[in-house]
Amino acid sequence: MTDPAAPNAQPTESKTDNDFLVGNASEDAVRRLAQAVERLGNDADYFMDALTEKLLSIEPRLKPEPDGESDRAFLITSGSFSAAEYDAARRSVARGSLQLRVVESWFSSLAGTLSLTAIARFLHWSEDEVTTAATDGRLHAVEISGRLRFPEWQLSLSSPGKLLPGLAEVIAAASSEQSWIILAGLMGTPQEDLYGEGNKTPVAWLRDGGDVRRVTDIVMSPWLT
Repeated sequence: MTDPAAPNAQPTESKTDNDFLVGNASEDAVRRLAQAVERLGNDADYFMDALTEKLLSIEPRLKPEPDGESDRAFLITSGSFSAAEYDAARRSVARGSLQLRVVESWFSSLAGTLSLTAIARFLHWSEDEVTTAATDGRLHAVEISGRLRFPEWQLSLSSPGKLLPGLAEVIAAASSEQSWIILAGLMGTPQEDLYGEGNKTPVAWLRDGGDVRRVTDIVMSPWLT
Protein backbone atom coordinates (compact mmCIF):
# COMPACT_ATOMS: atom_id res chain seq x y z
CA MET A 1 0.00 0.00 0.00
CA THR A 2 1.34 3.44 -0.89
CA ASP A 3 1.82 5.84 2.01
CA PRO A 4 0.37 9.24 0.90
CA ALA A 5 2.67 11.00 3.36
CA ALA A 6 5.83 9.46 1.89
CA PRO A 7 8.09 11.94 0.04
CA ASN A 8 7.86 10.10 -3.30
CA ALA A 9 4.16 9.31 -3.11
CA GLN A 10 2.09 10.24 -6.14
CA PRO A 11 -1.40 11.34 -5.03
CA THR A 12 -4.19 9.90 -7.05
CA GLU A 13 -5.83 12.16 -9.62
CA SER A 14 -8.58 14.36 -8.21
CA LYS A 15 -11.93 14.09 -9.96
CA THR A 16 -13.57 16.44 -7.48
CA ASP A 17 -14.76 18.92 -10.09
CA ASN A 18 -15.93 16.30 -12.56
CA ASP A 19 -18.04 13.95 -10.46
CA PHE A 20 -21.16 16.10 -10.41
CA LEU A 21 -22.96 18.37 -12.83
CA VAL A 22 -22.31 22.11 -12.81
CA GLY A 23 -24.75 24.36 -14.59
CA ASN A 24 -28.42 25.25 -14.63
CA ALA A 25 -30.68 23.81 -11.95
CA SER A 26 -33.04 21.16 -13.21
CA GLU A 27 -36.72 21.96 -13.64
CA ASP A 28 -37.48 19.43 -10.91
CA ALA A 29 -35.13 21.16 -8.45
CA VAL A 30 -36.70 24.56 -9.18
CA ARG A 31 -40.20 23.11 -8.80
CA ARG A 32 -39.33 21.55 -5.43
CA LEU A 33 -37.85 24.84 -4.21
CA ALA A 34 -41.03 26.72 -5.20
CA GLN A 35 -43.19 24.12 -3.46
CA ALA A 36 -41.06 24.35 -0.30
CA VAL A 37 -41.44 28.14 -0.22
CA GLU A 38 -45.20 27.95 -0.79
CA ARG A 39 -45.47 25.41 2.02
CA LEU A 40 -44.17 28.00 4.51
CA GLY A 41 -47.32 30.07 4.14
CA ASN A 42 -45.42 33.35 3.76
CA ASP A 43 -45.48 35.91 0.97
CA ALA A 44 -43.88 33.48 -1.47
CA ASP A 45 -42.94 36.06 -4.09
CA TYR A 46 -41.21 38.30 -1.55
CA PHE A 47 -39.44 35.33 0.02
CA MET A 48 -38.13 34.20 -3.37
CA ASP A 49 -37.17 37.75 -4.38
CA ALA A 50 -35.22 38.25 -1.15
CA LEU A 51 -33.48 34.90 -1.54
CA THR A 52 -32.64 35.65 -5.16
CA GLU A 53 -31.23 39.04 -4.23
CA LYS A 54 -29.03 37.45 -1.57
CA LEU A 55 -27.79 34.71 -3.89
CA LEU A 56 -26.88 37.29 -6.54
CA SER A 57 -24.79 39.15 -3.95
CA ILE A 58 -22.63 36.09 -3.24
CA GLU A 59 -19.40 35.70 -5.20
CA PRO A 60 -19.49 32.70 -7.58
CA ARG A 61 -17.19 29.80 -6.81
CA LEU A 62 -13.79 30.39 -8.36
CA LYS A 63 -12.62 27.90 -10.97
CA PRO A 64 -9.73 25.68 -9.88
CA GLU A 65 -6.35 27.27 -10.49
CA PRO A 66 -4.05 25.63 -13.07
CA ASP A 67 -1.67 24.60 -10.27
CA GLY A 68 -4.48 23.16 -8.15
CA GLU A 69 -3.13 19.63 -8.53
CA SER A 70 0.30 20.69 -7.28
CA ASP A 71 -1.36 22.29 -4.24
CA ARG A 72 -3.27 19.07 -3.65
CA ALA A 73 -0.09 17.03 -3.92
CA PHE A 74 1.75 19.29 -1.48
CA LEU A 75 -1.02 19.18 1.15
CA ILE A 76 -1.33 15.41 0.90
CA THR A 77 2.40 14.66 0.97
CA SER A 78 2.84 17.08 3.90
CA GLY A 79 0.31 15.11 5.90
CA SER A 80 -2.13 18.02 6.24
CA PHE A 81 -4.84 16.02 4.46
CA SER A 82 -5.29 12.51 3.27
CA ALA A 83 -6.28 12.20 -0.38
CA ALA A 84 -9.82 11.29 0.66
CA GLU A 85 -10.07 14.23 3.09
CA TYR A 86 -8.80 16.72 0.52
CA ASP A 87 -11.14 15.52 -2.19
CA ALA A 88 -14.09 15.49 0.20
CA ALA A 89 -13.38 19.10 1.21
CA ARG A 90 -12.99 20.19 -2.40
CA ARG A 91 -16.19 18.39 -3.36
CA SER A 92 -18.09 20.06 -0.51
CA VAL A 93 -16.90 23.52 -1.53
CA ALA A 94 -17.54 22.85 -5.21
CA ARG A 95 -21.11 21.83 -4.46
CA GLY A 96 -21.76 25.08 -2.61
CA SER A 97 -21.24 24.40 1.10
CA LEU A 98 -19.65 27.80 1.74
CA GLN A 99 -22.43 29.65 -0.07
CA LEU A 100 -25.01 27.63 1.85
CA ARG A 101 -23.47 28.74 5.14
CA VAL A 102 -23.69 32.37 4.03
CA VAL A 103 -27.36 31.93 3.10
CA GLU A 104 -28.09 30.12 6.39
CA SER A 105 -26.59 33.00 8.38
CA TRP A 106 -28.52 35.54 6.33
CA PHE A 107 -31.82 33.67 6.78
CA SER A 108 -31.23 33.46 10.51
CA SER A 109 -30.72 37.23 10.63
CA LEU A 110 -33.74 37.88 8.39
CA ALA A 111 -35.87 35.80 10.77
CA GLY A 112 -34.96 38.30 13.48
CA THR A 113 -36.65 41.18 11.67
CA LEU A 114 -40.21 42.45 11.40
CA SER A 115 -42.10 43.82 8.43
CA LEU A 116 -43.38 47.38 8.32
CA THR A 117 -46.90 46.18 9.09
CA ALA A 118 -45.78 43.97 11.98
CA ILE A 119 -43.70 46.62 13.73
CA ALA A 120 -46.44 49.21 13.27
CA ARG A 121 -48.86 46.87 15.05
CA PHE A 122 -46.33 46.14 17.79
CA LEU A 123 -45.71 49.82 18.49
CA HIS A 124 -49.36 50.84 17.90
CA TRP A 125 -48.14 53.34 15.31
CA SER A 126 -49.29 53.99 11.79
CA GLU A 127 -47.03 52.77 9.01
CA ASP A 128 -46.33 56.40 8.10
CA GLU A 129 -45.16 57.06 11.66
CA VAL A 130 -42.84 54.06 11.45
CA THR A 131 -41.27 55.12 8.15
CA THR A 132 -40.85 58.68 9.46
CA ALA A 133 -39.11 57.36 12.58
CA ALA A 134 -36.79 55.28 10.39
CA THR A 135 -35.98 58.31 8.24
CA ASP A 136 -35.33 60.42 11.37
CA GLY A 137 -33.00 57.82 12.89
CA ARG A 138 -35.35 56.85 15.72
CA LEU A 139 -35.82 53.33 14.34
CA HIS A 140 -33.31 51.08 12.63
CA ALA A 141 -34.55 49.82 9.27
CA VAL A 142 -32.94 47.87 6.46
CA GLU A 143 -34.23 47.49 2.92
CA ILE A 144 -34.34 43.91 1.70
CA SER A 145 -35.65 43.22 -1.78
CA GLY A 146 -37.42 46.59 -1.94
CA ARG A 147 -39.16 46.38 1.45
CA LEU A 148 -38.26 47.77 4.85
CA ARG A 149 -37.43 45.28 7.58
CA PHE A 150 -36.88 46.16 11.25
CA PRO A 151 -34.41 44.15 13.40
CA GLU A 152 -36.10 42.93 16.58
CA TRP A 153 -33.20 43.78 18.91
CA GLN A 154 -34.36 47.41 19.02
CA LEU A 155 -37.68 46.50 20.64
CA SER A 156 -38.25 46.15 24.37
CA LEU A 157 -41.61 45.36 25.95
CA SER A 158 -40.41 46.48 29.38
CA SER A 159 -39.23 49.91 28.20
CA PRO A 160 -41.22 53.11 27.61
CA GLY A 161 -42.65 53.18 24.11
CA LYS A 162 -41.58 49.53 23.66
CA LEU A 163 -38.26 50.71 22.21
CA LEU A 164 -34.79 49.95 23.53
CA PRO A 165 -33.48 52.83 25.69
CA GLY A 166 -30.78 54.78 23.89
CA LEU A 167 -31.85 53.40 20.51
CA ALA A 168 -31.41 56.67 18.61
CA GLU A 169 -27.87 57.05 19.96
CA VAL A 170 -26.98 53.50 18.92
CA ILE A 171 -28.37 54.07 15.42
CA ALA A 172 -26.42 57.32 15.11
CA ALA A 173 -23.21 55.59 16.23
CA ALA A 174 -23.48 52.82 13.64
CA SER A 175 -21.49 53.41 10.48
CA SER A 176 -23.39 53.61 7.21
CA GLU A 177 -20.93 51.00 5.90
CA GLN A 178 -21.73 48.62 8.75
CA SER A 179 -23.74 45.54 7.90
CA TRP A 180 -27.10 45.35 9.66
CA ILE A 181 -26.35 41.67 10.27
CA ILE A 182 -23.11 42.53 12.09
CA LEU A 183 -24.90 45.15 14.17
CA ALA A 184 -27.66 42.70 15.10
CA GLY A 185 -25.08 40.11 16.08
CA LEU A 186 -23.20 42.65 18.20
CA MET A 187 -26.31 43.81 20.06
CA GLY A 188 -27.14 40.22 21.02
CA THR A 189 -23.63 39.10 22.03
CA PRO A 190 -22.24 39.47 25.59
CA GLN A 191 -19.45 42.06 25.69
CA GLU A 192 -16.46 42.15 28.04
CA ASP A 193 -16.88 45.93 28.43
CA LEU A 194 -20.47 45.53 29.68
CA TYR A 195 -20.31 43.69 32.97
CA GLY A 196 -23.08 43.16 35.48
CA GLU A 197 -23.59 39.73 36.97
CA GLY A 198 -21.44 38.41 34.16
CA ASN A 199 -20.91 39.89 30.72
CA LYS A 200 -24.04 41.49 29.32
CA THR A 201 -25.28 41.94 25.80
CA PRO A 202 -25.71 45.57 24.71
CA VAL A 203 -29.47 44.97 24.58
CA ALA A 204 -29.59 43.69 28.18
CA TRP A 205 -27.26 46.48 29.31
CA LEU A 206 -29.53 49.18 27.90
CA ARG A 207 -32.72 47.52 29.14
CA ASP A 208 -31.21 47.52 32.63
CA GLY A 209 -30.48 51.24 32.47
CA GLY A 210 -26.80 51.06 31.55
CA ASP A 211 -24.91 54.05 30.13
CA VAL A 212 -25.62 54.19 26.39
CA ARG A 213 -22.15 55.65 25.77
CA ARG A 214 -20.62 52.32 26.76
CA VAL A 215 -22.61 50.70 23.96
CA THR A 216 -21.97 53.38 21.35
CA ASP A 217 -18.23 53.11 22.00
CA ILE A 218 -18.46 49.42 21.11
CA VAL A 219 -20.65 50.06 18.06
CA MET A 220 -18.13 52.59 16.75
CA SER A 221 -15.23 50.16 17.04
CA PRO A 222 -13.20 50.24 13.77
CA TRP A 223 -13.22 46.44 13.45
CA LEU A 224 -17.00 46.47 12.97
CA THR A 225 -16.91 48.42 9.68
